[in-house]
Amino acid sequence: MPAEYLLSVDLGTSHTVAVLVWPDGRTRPLLFDGSPVMPSAVFLDPGGTIHTGRDAERLALTAPERFEPNPKQRIADGTLLLGDREVPVAGALAAILGRVARTAVESIGHLPNTVLTCPAAWSEQRRATLHDAAAKAGYRPVKILTEPVAAAHYYTSRLSHPMRPGQALAVFDFGGGTLDIAVLERRQDGSFGVLADGGLPDLGGLDFDAALVAHIGETVKQREPDIWKRLENPSGASELRNRRELWEEVRAAKEMLSRSSVAPVTVPDMAQSLHLTRGELDQISRPLLARAVAETQRVFGLTGRRPDQLAGLFLVGGSSRMPMVSKMLHEGLGIAPTVLEQPELPVSEGAALAFAAPAPVTPPAQVPSTPPQSPTAPQFSPPMRSGSLPPVTPGTDETVTLRRSGPEKAKRKIPPKWIAIAAVVVVLAIVLPIGWFWLTNPYKQKPFDEELAPVGDVTAFAAEPNDGIYEVRVWEDKTLFAYTTASADPSGEELHLRAVDTASGYPLWESDVVIQGTGWDASYYVSDDLLAFSQEADSSSETPYRFYFLDWKNGDTRNTIDSSDRTAARSGDHLVIAPLGGNTFTVYDGDGEKVSTWDLGNAEESVTVSNWDLVGTPEDLKTPSTRANGNGRVWAVTSDNVAHVYDLESGESVAEKEVQTVDDLYFAWDNLLYVAVDKETGYDLNVYDIDEGLSRVDEETITSETPAPDQVKACGEELVCVREPVEGVTDVYTWQVYHPEKQEIVHVFDEREYRYISPLGDRLMVEHYEGDDVRTQIYDKGFDTVGNSTDDDDFEAIDGGSALTWPAASGFSANTGNVVGLGRDGTRTSLRTDLEVYSCDASDTRLACLTLEGMQVFSFRDA
Repeated sequence: MPAEYLLSVDLGTSHTVAVLVWPDGRTRPLLFDGSPVMPSAVFLDPGGTIHTGRDAERLALTAPERFEPNPKQRIADGTLLLGDREVPVAGALAAILGRVARTAVESIGHLPNTVLTCPAAWSEQRRATLHDAAAKAGYRPVKILTEPVAAAHYYTSRLSHPMRPGQALAVFDFGGGTLDIAVLERRQDGSFGVLADGGLPDLGGLDFDAALVAHIGETVKQREPDIWKRLENPSGASELRNRRELWEEVRAAKEMLSRSSVAPVTVPDMAQSLHLTRGELDQISRPLLARAVAETQRVFGLTGRRPDQLAGLFLVGGSSRMPMVSKMLHEGLGIAPTVLEQPELPVSEGAALAFAAPAPVTPPAQVPSTPPQSPTAPQFSPPMRSGSLPPVTPGTDETVTLRRSGPEKAKRKIPPKWIAIAAVVVVLAIVLPIGWFWLTNPYKQKPFDEELAPVGDVTAFAAEPNDGIYEVRVWEDKTLFAYTTASADPSGEELHLRAVDTASGYPLWESDVVIQGTGWDASYYVSDDLLAFSQEADSSSETPYRFYFLDWKNGDTRNTIDSSDRTAARSGDHLVIAPLGGNTFTVYDGDGEKVSTWDLGNAEESVTVSNWDLVGTPEDLKTPSTRANGNGRVWAVTSDNVAHVYDLESGESVAEKEVQTVDDLYFAWDNLLYVAVDKETGYDLNVYDIDEGLSRVDEETITSETPAPDQVKACGEELVCVREPVEGVTDVYTWQVYHPEKQEIVHVFDEREYRYISPLGDRLMVEHYEGDDVRTQIYDKGFDTVGNSTDDDDFEAIDGGSALTWPAASGFSANTGNVVGLGRDGTRTSLRTDLEVYSCDASDTRLACLTLEGMQVFSFRDA
């Protein structure tokens, strides 16, 4: 759950919507004059006060020249002429944001951290204007999220339409003044990137209103020409008021026609009302919407994907409410759009969901309920909350066979000395194996210290962070800190990197490594000999992404690699880069030198890689904080439905076979490939042996009324879990547990509202809801509970027998929370309360954090 309040504001061309997120995760739109939708209008009175919303619209009747209905649309002009004064656009937007801020303060008593939305195509200069407006309105530094990305988060989270990495969603944002279209791809870390965008700046709800007013005008002109003359060219406050009433009547009729077939229109000064029909609205709308459909087709074409290859088409913005919009898009594109009853709200609430929701311990590899044919990125590569390490999975219990005595011989008297010696031998025979097992058992529970203790001094920031990137990665005795700051460089930003010794907290580098530019990704790939990360260096290039390979010893750049995609995964000390929708896999070592490369599919025939990931290994369960990340193999599925498995170092093929389709859900563990195939009444879980040429070894049919499974993951050395979303509820799942040796489902987690399942050595950490709270319960391999549940969540395994949780990164500013240790026996150790940090990562003995003071290492047990 979020640790504090969050405010999200969608300042649109015609209307503004704001959503508050409570600390317990509830969301509620702010009300302005009793409505969640406030007109984005401003009016400057003679005294210099800027009025907003409906107040501005009312005052506009007294002095239209002091009124601007759409200040956001004028952002490129820099200033507005309101009456005899020039007002900066930032000042007008600040007045609207100030109104939102006052309403928020009235609701919760203070102005919380805030995220604002903007069109995807907005330049840095326009976004800077929005930042400036927020600062003028008294906000703390705000985050800005693009409107289509915010809508995508609403689509996947609130509407429970899961998407796998690599799949794409189209967002059709039809507001009052403009149409914005974007196609977004789900990234490996759960975020969204814009594949293509476009729109029509001269088409919006106001254009439909104008066309309807003109249509009504033809009738009025015939019946009452004098009345129409006054409405068309008003003079004086009374006639202006009548004109405004007509437009409001027409707009209300348009809204009503989304629910009924006929709507009355009262024309000022006319004795008898007129009527608009749904047929008239459709006829008037069709030529306008034909432009919208054509522009949508053009944007789709820029992605190289057909409409049926998308995960969905989501309509937002008030003008999307017209039924003709959905109808014509469906006719023109062949896919059914999703539109809500209040399409003005998803952008604001989606932005809130994007920043308020805590990052999952294991990010889902999701599949849509109607799976499209589109790429999916690897699951092992993304950064988790604590680093670029993959989901940890638990192993099974090990048993110890004790020595038994041989057959009983004829009794004879044995001297006491020999009895004592024999007793010692027997005791040793029993104790030594047990002792050896304890010493070598990778799943033993180690004690935590009584409190979290700082290690060494704080390493201060070289410059004030700008809330862009806060990342920490710990690898045994080395820790990497990364943060961004403002810069005098034309890009306005620079990345700072610093390595410290984890044991002592002493810096390994004399100063920060600084790289100028923007476009930094949150994925950092670290191991004993690997330190790599990526940047979107040149968006206009065919290879816009640049991977940096640094030397752990001194921070020097060993090499840089330019790539058409930043999809990557770490395996041992190697980095695998393979663009989705491409054909080439390339493996690099820690020096950034090429180790192997191979091609899959056929570019000329448009057969490309749709999905790939690493083959996981149970060995990673024993040392989760330094896991190898797989067994050195990678699997992939190409768009011709062929599954491939390759050895990373040699680049040689291990297996190749068509098993299912690219629409299905794939996962590989312990040299078995699992494929979940959706069916009308549930799904099949197919299992294939990689070492036997991908021959099928089992098929389980699961009957279920829930949506299609959205994740398959390892949850033990010999256990694989399948996650089923619960329809209509966000972040609640049923889990099926499969045992490959027994070839059956051995347990189902369905008696509670379950959240996530994470491994803890040979046991499970299972999160479930109690009311609005999340609790964590340990289960053993027989699926019996161990100890009591704890009210903490988001634990990460740090070794085979213990886990740790710490304050999640907020993305805005420092976040405050507790540091708690958890043992495999269910015991909870409180190590620190109210720790304030930007971001952290942990080893099995240390917690490294970016704090308010700088870079700090803490100890929670002896190394």
